Amino acid sequence: MTARSGYRQNTTLLRTSGVRSQLVDLVFRNATLVCASLAFMLVVGVGILLFAGSRAAMVHSGLGFFVGEKWIPNPPTSTMHTGSIFGVLPFLYGTLVTSLLALLIAVPIGVGSAIFLAFIAPSKLSTPLSFFIEMLAAVPSIVYGYWGLIYLVPILQNLETWASQHFGHFPMFANYTGTGTGSGYLAAGLVLTLMILPFITAVSRDVLHSVPRSQMEASLALGATKWESIKGVMLKYASGGVIGGVMLGLGRAIGETMAVTMVIGGTVNLPHLSNLNSFSLFRTGYTMTSLLMDQYPSPDTALHLSALTEVALSLFMITIVVNTIAKGLVWLTAMSVGSTSIEMAKSFVTSGIKVIGWIAVLGLFAIQISHDIATHGISGIFQMAGVVFLIFCALFVMGYLISRSKARATWRKVVNFVGLASCSLCELIASCALVGLVCYVVQQGLPALHSGFFRFPNPANPSSAGMLNSVVGTAELVVMASIMGIPVGILGGIYLAEYGQGRLGFVLRFFVDLLNGVPSIVLGIFAFALIVLTTGSNFGYAGGFSLGILMIPTVTRTTEELMRLVPMSLREASLGLGATRARTVWKVVLPAVKGGIVTGALLGVARVSGETAPLIMVGCSSQATNFNPHHALASLPVSVYILRNYPNSLNIEQSWTAALVLVALVLAASTLARLLTRKQVSSVA
Repeated sequence: MTARSGYRQNTTLLRTSGVRSQLVDLVFRNATLVCASLAFMLVVGVGILLFAGSRAAMVHSGLGFFVGEKWIPNPPTSTMHTGSIFGVLPFLYGTLVTSLLALLIAVPIGVGSAIFLAFIAPSKLSTPLSFFIEMLAAVPSIVYGYWGLIYLVPILQNLETWASQHFGHFPMFANYTGTGTGSGYLAAGLVLTLMILPFITAVSRDVLHSVPRSQMEASLALGATKWESIKGVMLKYASGGVIGGVMLGLGRAIGETMAVTMVIGGTVNLPHLSNLNSFSLFRTGYTMTSLLMDQYPSPDTALHLSALTEVALSLFMITIVVNTIAKGLVWLTAMSVGSTSIEMAKSFVTSGIKVIGWIAVLGLFAIQISHDIATHGISGIFQMAGVVFLIFCALFVMGYLISRSKARATWRKVVNFVGLASCSLCELIASCALVGLVCYVVQQGLPALHSGFFRFPNPANPSSAGMLNSVVGTAELVVMASIMGIPVGILGGIYLAEYGQGRLGFVLRFFVDLLNGVPSIVLGIFAFALIVLTTGSNFGYAGGFSLGILMIPTVTRTTEELMRLVPMSLREASLGLGATRARTVWKVVLPAVKGGIVTGALLGVARVSGETAPLIMVGCSSQATNFNPHHALASLPVSVYILRNYPNSLNIEQSWTAALVLVALVLAASTLARLLTRKQVSSVA
């Protein structure tokens, strides 16, 4: 071989190697792009499938579906001339009332707790409290619902009688048809309050932490008190993000299913202005999610199924809008530094929301005072609502006058103390409520947590049987979800971190967040239509598929955030040595964040382990000992939901133990994930 032929051969090999490397890079990038685009395809696919399933109901009811007050799913008969009437208004009302009631209680407590954690508490106290609140955000909804059914509802049943006697002149506390059971809008609102409280607190705290500390230091240097600096500078600066966190909490409250279904009572009703007592919070009712949970698994007719699918489509669109607004507000807060136009847009949106809130509060006072005057004459203005309104007005005027008098310095100290003390009290209330919930679950479930629980059911001797079938079924479902959700989530996170800097990355990231906010019951209906209706079986696979969808956004976003922590110098060094982009990511970046990959997987497992609604929607709601995923599989959360209908001592004992096992599993996975995240951040930094 001559030198020239050897040179040509080496050149050919180099060119072949270069082409191969470019091909590998192209395949790798496109594969990650497909996985990152899956969230977009799923969101669009859910919308299309729900719309297709709703066509018959749309043709039948038209726009009357959204303003109708009656829901009569049975078709007309010779004895009953009215039927097949579908009006969603009662369920929209129930969803609105329970969600707004939850926000009314959770927002001041949650934001106050966030202020305490961000600016008041010392770091030795703030860190463990923040960690604890983040953990409780992952507690399964079925646990909240069962706690509400067994513990909260009996308390409210006694409270309703007392409240009706002493405050019955308030329509919201009046004794009316459907009251007196303890179940109802108030019970659902209180349970939702506990569910969204950790979420609002954690998001608000993160937003407040993102505000430059120099802003507060400058305010203090100019003579402002600590409360004035927090309220007038830090909270104002972060107002868009805080409101965005509140909107995200609203989205979760609207889409919550199991907890609401177990405590709301399940009665179709709609209040009327002709009788203000019909607005009583003690009445039983329905929300859109609880209606789907009660009726979707066993519809009366094909038209009834189509109408329920239209309810799911309406719920899907509402949550998409709410989550879009929330993400927009958070984005405006993050991007407002140095941008006058974005700052003006954020100010306009937040000011509009505040104005709407004040109009709503003043409107409620006006309605109540008008009702009192109509009932008691002019003396009605001195009923409780009028007195409270006058007190607030007097305090506002007094504060305005004192702030411009010689006592201004003393007044500022008083306001500072009251403001900081109120935030501390909010954190105390939130911590006590959440700790009380966990302690109650442990107290009820721990005595029955023995070796007998981990036995298979024994129909011949139920008292000696356990729930090992549900434990194994839960493990099967989580494994199937992980096989789908973890690889897709990791590859999608790789694309967003490595290639998603442009508009396409922004859009895909937005749809990942939207998918994370879609109610789980809607995804269950999607899986049912896509798999069960198509094959006529595969209930276990459909359950694993729906849980896998829920896992994707969690793993994707966790992978992306941790990969962004890897210094660019590592990538540049690898590329400078001749490595391809794909090899750099695979051999350099991923090993640096392997702990983060495990973190994302654990958070995904924690996210889906306690899910109940999608499993029931796909028909995966069996208590039989079966391990074939072609058929329905037993699971711990579904078992808790089924056993609540048979409240004997054994079933109650097993339900609490199953709830305790779920809580322990979710908290253990979440705790390990958080610890790994901190370790990963420290090692990368």
